[in-house]
Amino acid sequence: MKQDSLSYRVFSAAVLYFIGTLFIFSIYRLYNQEYLVLSVYLVGMGIGGLVYKMIKRGKYLNRIVMPSLVLALVFGAFFWFKDGGSQGSGLIFFTFILIVTIVSPRKYSKLMLAVVIVVQAGLVWAELYLQDLPIWGESPNVTAMYVIGAFVNLSVVWMLKYNYDLKEEKIAEFNVGLRELHRLNLSQNTNLDDVLVDYLNSGSKLFNMEVGLIIEAKEKEDIIRNANVANLSIDDYKHVLAEIEQQGSTVFRARSSNNLSKKNITDEASGYFIGSPLLVNNSNYGVLLFYSQESSRKKFGEYEIEIIELMALNISHLISMRLWRDHHEVADKALQLSEKRFKSIYDYANVGICVCDMEGTIVMANRALQELLEFTEEELKQHTFYSISDSGDLDELSEDLRLYEQIILGEIDHYILEKRKTTKQGRQIYISKTVSTIRDENEQVRFTVMIADDITVKKANEEKINNLNKALELQVEKMDIANKELEAFSYSVSHDLRAPLRAIDGFSKIILEDHKDEFSEESKRLLNVIINNSGKMATLIDDLLTFSRISRKVAEFKPIDFNDLVSSIIEEQALGTQLFEIETLPEARGEKTLMKQLLSNLIGNAVKFSSKKENPKIEIGCSNKQDHYQFFVRDNGVGFNMAYYNKIFGVFQRLHTDTEFRGTGVGLAIVQKVIIKHNGKVWAESEEGKGTVFYFSLPK
Repeated sequence: MKQDSLSYRVFSAAVLYFIGTLFIFSIYRLYNQEYLVLSVYLVGMGIGGLVYKMIKRGKYLNRIVMPSLVLALVFGAFFWFKDGGSQGSGLIFFTFILIVTIVSPRKYSKLMLAVVIVVQAGLVWAELYLQDLPIWGESPNVTAMYVIGAFVNLSVVWMLKYNYDLKEEKIAEFNVGLRELHRLNLSQNTNLDDVLVDYLNSGSKLFNMEVGLIIEAKEKEDIIRNANVANLSIDDYKHVLAEIEQQGSTVFRARSSNNLSKKNITDEASGYFIGSPLLVNNSNYGVLLFYSQESSRKKFGEYEIEIIELMALNISHLISMRLWRDHHEVADKALQLSEKRFKSIYDYANVGICVCDMEGTIVMANRALQELLEFTEEELKQHTFYSISDSGDLDELSEDLRLYEQIILGEIDHYILEKRKTTKQGRQIYISKTVSTIRDENEQVRFTVMIADDITVKKANEEKINNLNKALELQVEKMDIANKELEAFSYSVSHDLRAPLRAIDGFSKIILEDHKDEFSEESKRLLNVIINNSGKMATLIDDLLTFSRISRKVAEFKPIDFNDLVSSIIEEQALGTQLFEIETLPEARGEKTLMKQLLSNLIGNAVKFSSKKENPKIEIGCSNKQDHYQFFVRDNGVGFNMAYYNKIFGVFQRLHTDTEFRGTGVGLAIVQKVIIKHNGKVWAESEEGKGTVFYFSLPK
């Protein structure tokens, strides 16, 4: 008997009931002046008070039950005889005796019940067969009252004791479950699947089920079970699983009860079961289910439900730990791979790399930086990222620190500086260093990273290039002067040659006209040769003057209507319009005089070189490109071999003899010079016997 248990409370109440009854009877005996009986009652009250005091102190609880029973038997027997047997108040004391027997510890209850039965049987026998003895008193004839009171008291005590024992059994079962859960939690098995099977085995025994399963919700299949059941299919329980997911609580069906909200599930799923949801990371992961085709369990109580929910909670935690571990294993492998990649890049990079702390002190330096500066890593750790690249220039150092402060404040994410440095061996080098930071999740700077690239060769090459550029600029300046002098000379010579050439041509014609009868035919022929060559020379001088004027002319670019320009050229040269197929041409910007000179030369060449064809044809058109107009002049004339393409735009360069086609070899040079002045391009495509097409582009 434990203190504060139901047996303890009933026993305490029974002792008080015993003392109270003696007190009432004492008043009655005092009134009747029955002092001997009164003394017995007072002794009984004293002994009862002593017992009650021991009960309240919680000492010797189990030891005082039997003496109390003996005391009650003595007083019960006394009143049995005093009040006339079963019809007297002795029955009340035997009620107390039975109450004590009911609540007594199990190891005493059988003995106490035997004593009560023997004593009670002896008293009943005495009442039946020893009526003539002088020990019998008078009966108050209150049998009904005593019997009803005894029945009520015994019924109440028996119901309390029954419910208490039932509760004790449930608590015992719950304790068994808790001890089993405690054992499972202390398991040293590192294999999670084995631990989960252990949980399922324990659950199957606790709930008296055949098999336990852990079912994954997404895949709708069991991921582990503790027994192979051939006729068990998860499809038979999909409605049960859906019910558990929907309710989010334990669902069961026993032989005489279930807590399913959907009654039709009991028809769709055979057998008996109890299942609870598994929640991993606050989301539904699956179901813990125990199943049996046949079961002796009539119902599942609150303790069983609490046990399976505790079990589901533990399993959810274990699964969560495995998922966390698997995730971190993947993350760790990825991190290790990333670290290996970084280490490989860091160690074998062709540029110097160092990692510095918040103060800028170097904590790591790769091989390339050590070789570049000719310091060991330990020596570099005595420096900061700005001191190892310090050339002694205070302005450079100040700029370095100013930019670093901007990085720390988050105003810039990196900066690049080119600095001069003396290595440990005294060698002068130039480095380009890039400085950036590594920040944590709170955007606080944790490390500084510097990448140093050796640009000594680059600097030397830049210096050479600068020197070459200066020399080239000087040569260009000299060439500009020479070109201007050459153009001036060409213009002067061409202009000065015109007067004597006109004299030669004029006087030759006068001599031939005035003295033609005096000259022989040979002399006349020679004079005609002089006149013809003078004409050629005049044409050549005119072309040279035109060529030199192009360079000297200040161009004013304005919109030009190329349709009108082409029509005017054809009309001025008196060319037959039937030769031409002309597309609608766009309006483009340019110097109109120069453009007219360009088109006159291209159209003239097309007419000249296709003149020997039976059906000459000349096409003029334009394509509208993204940033320029592309004009073309196409003929079906004699064409030329593209192997000589590099000669066609040179001055005095001709691909045909003068007897085949007349010309000076300056026209295409003029075309090229005009296009260059317009910031465009000119080129040609040709095939011998199939014609030529000239293209030129003008910016929009």
